[in-house]
Amino acid sequence: MRNLIAIFCVAFAFACNMESDQSSDGAMMNNDSDMPTAQMVSETEAVTDAAVVEMSMAFQMAYINNNFDEAMSFMSDDFTTTVYNSNGTALMDQTEDQITSGSNNGWNFDEFVMSNHRVVRSADNTTMVVTFDADGSLSFDEGDKNVPYSTRASQVWVETANGWKLMHSHWSPKSESAGIPVAE
Repeated sequence: MRNLIAIFCVAFAFACNMESDQSSDGAMMNNDSDMPTAQMVSETEAVTDAAVVEMSMAFQMAYINNNFDEAMSFMSDDFTTTVYNSNGTALMDQTEDQITSGSNNGWNFDEFVMSNHRVVRSADNTTMVVTFDADGSLSFDEGDKNVPYSTRASQVWVETANGWKLMHSHWSPKSESAGIPVAE
């Protein structure tokens, strides 16, 4: 009986030690290194994944609504924010003119829904990539209405002295779909 109790105590101590070596999602932490794992960083930082998704969505809504002041709150004066749009056009700088002139392009979104967000952080937690889907419809001022829109996107966010700022976005139409129209 004493042997069974001793084995139980050793097993219990081992289990407690293993539990302390795991993050809350069950992923094993690397105790051989002083560098925290991505799972540890994402759980301990002040900016949660949910907050990053909220920033991503708020920026995109400001962009769609041509609200430069709101969009600028997610951009930095220290670097240019760039975008590859889903229509295959060349890389563009996201300037005040580019953001505010959006409603003058002959079409508008009827519906725009972002979903399936995923946040991936760099090992030093100074860069994040947010990926997501965007679906909805758009209507042309003079033409078709409720044209389906379906893309996937990624955004690169960097930590600055003024908080997290958007550095780059890339949009691609999903298979069998079209992105935003090309301006004529």
